[in-house]
Amino acid sequence: MTPTRSRRGLAVAIGVTVAVVAVLVAVLWPSPAGPAVLHAASARYAVTATVRNPKPGSTSVDIDVTDPAGRPVSGAAVRVQPVMPQMGHAGPPVAAVPTGGGGYRADGVPLMMAGSWQLLLSVGADHLTLSVPVSN
Repeated sequence: MTPTRSRRGLAVAIGVTVAVVAVLVAVLWPSPAGPAVLHAASARYAVTATVRNPKPGSTSVDIDVTDPAGRPVSGAAVRVQPVMPQMGHAGPPVAAVPTGGGGYRADGVPLMMAGSWQLLLSVGADHLTLSVPVSN
């Protein structure tokens, strides 16, 4: 075998190895979690809450509130409080601001660590509990 043929074989082997490693990294690299979409209802309201970033830290929660007929509810007092009963953690309630059309946003909702959290959601006098898994 000539040195040129040997170098070509080595270059091909290195190229194939690099390609295989690149494909494995692309497939196995953890991708960021998407938003968590949660649903709950009481006698007076149906709620869809979207936790934008269900990871430890501060996040925003978008909340859509409708009445039983599916009409948007505007002007409600909406608050979100994160609670982790298993660990005894609770964050302060965060007031949600209206965004229009029955939508509300609570910014700065603290999720202190990974695990099973509950969002205690109050809409006026109604209280709903939404479960959200938080992962690293």
